[in-house]
Amino acid sequence: MFEYNVINRGEHFTMSGMILNSIRNDYNYETDKKSDFEKSRKYFDMSEKNDYTLDDQTWDDLDMNKVYNKLDRAYSTPGEAALYSMLRNPLLKDEKLKKRGILIKLLKDDNKLRDSLQSIYFKLNRDYKNCLLDMLDQDVIVNKAKYYVYTLLGKIIPLIIIFLAIFVNKGYMIALLGISSINMLINSTEVKEIKSNGIFYLRKNIVAAKKIANINNDGIIYYKEKITSMLKSVKGIERSTRLIGVINMWGGFFEFISVIFLLEESAYYSISAKIKEEKKVLMDLFYIVGELEALISIAGYQHNLKQSYVEPKFIKKITLNIKEGIHPLIEDAVANSINIQNGGIVLTGTNMAGKSTFLRMLGVNIILAQTFYFVLAKDYEAPFFNIVTSISPNDDLTKGKSFYMAEVESILRIIKALEKDVPVFCPIDEIFRGTNPIEKISMSAEILTYINNGKSISIVATHDRELVDILKENYGFYYFSEKVDTKKGLSFDYKIKKGISQTRNAIRLLEYMNYPKVITQGAYKRAERIEN
Repeated sequence: MFEYNVINRGEHFTMSGMILNSIRNDYNYETDKKSDFEKSRKYFDMSEKNDYTLDDQTWDDLDMNKVYNKLDRAYSTPGEAALYSMLRNPLLKDEKLKKRGILIKLLKDDNKLRDSLQSIYFKLNRDYKNCLLDMLDQDVIVNKAKYYVYTLLGKIIPLIIIFLAIFVNKGYMIALLGISSINMLINSTEVKEIKSNGIFYLRKNIVAAKKIANINNDGIIYYKEKITSMLKSVKGIERSTRLIGVINMWGGFFEFISVIFLLEESAYYSISAKIKEEKKVLMDLFYIVGELEALISIAGYQHNLKQSYVEPKFIKKITLNIKEGIHPLIEDAVANSINIQNGGIVLTGTNMAGKSTFLRMLGVNIILAQTFYFVLAKDYEAPFFNIVTSISPNDDLTKGKSFYMAEVESILRIIKALEKDVPVFCPIDEIFRGTNPIEKISMSAEILTYINNGKSISIVATHDRELVDILKENYGFYYFSEKVDTKKGLSFDYKIKKGISQTRNAIRLLEYMNYPKVITQGAYKRAERIEN
């Protein structure tokens, strides 16, 4: 980890140059960073949710942790937290998204601005234990009595002893050793209570915010003005944490001074009431600092893309038109197009042919469109969506929940979402697979008809031919196909096609795997009888 604070002026410029080289090198390559999702989502968990925040199931269904990891290039904890929160909270206003798109382009094109910002975030670094957010998340302890006691023990008495040792008798240094021991004991008991490292990272975040506000570039004027306003509200906190910032320079080289003189303890209790009072402002400052770095992450991701991307076009009509869309997590992904005009479609085809990947491709690109104003496609046209999925509900045994109950709750989320103003995008994979065939078909048909009659774009992947027959009047039909060769096995083209899958390659795959002929021939005959 490089640091800016070096004594020699020549060394300072050399170190700054090394930092810039490292930053530029990181920017020009795909990231291999591994994210700690529990820490990345801490701010999101602490924040207020809105009616269209992505719920945990939708996030998991679409493998958004992996997508987040693909996008994340942040050096700082606020940058990681803001990126996660932005992805969980898609926007519903074209104007704000366009402004984000303009700023992302600026951060790609303006190397000087990007270098200045990334140098600040590089220095800010990570709060590895989330001490700042943990401190703000808990009920901040306000205790003025401790402030006065720690000021007496940490500042007044040690300074008197030092004065006496210098001007009266060096023997007083023994007393300094004694008071230091007492203060070290206090520090060891207080460190967990007051989250002193949270105070340190709070200081670093304020310093980073001040540096951002001082950058001379009108392209980030919104952030400069917001940060300046917030800094005025926490001016007292900023002043009280200055000494903490000095003590923790050079990798905490002088931290022992802080322990002996109880600097962090007295600083915390001097401003704890103010921290509690200004918690929302401090949270907002944390986020606004991070939001800019999140946009740099997106700029870096776009800069390194090998495939094309496009700005989305948002319309009022409830339709979904995506041309040659691809999934961001798949190398050399096969592009697919779809134009849904009448509410929903049914996808058929065997497993592994590409149905679930197609559902996720659409969902992820809708999120990218509504968070960072770009889509991995050649064209995209749709309204703003409330994204609610039911792709892989899990059997939650720890809560005594059956797979069927998990499915019931999953689908109910979609039905309730239809009551809101924003149209619903709802991909559903194998509805009610956890119950018996007769009830499954009956319930599925009624529910999918109900969803299709609401404000929605629904995409249903299924193997059920009975359900396909029932839904013919309400849904369009597409399929993914495969080939089975008795020598080469399965092969896929991963391209969506119009119509209904007619293959029986599931049985042919048994032949390829050398199942006994009595089984495979009997399966063919039984399938023909059932169909007739």
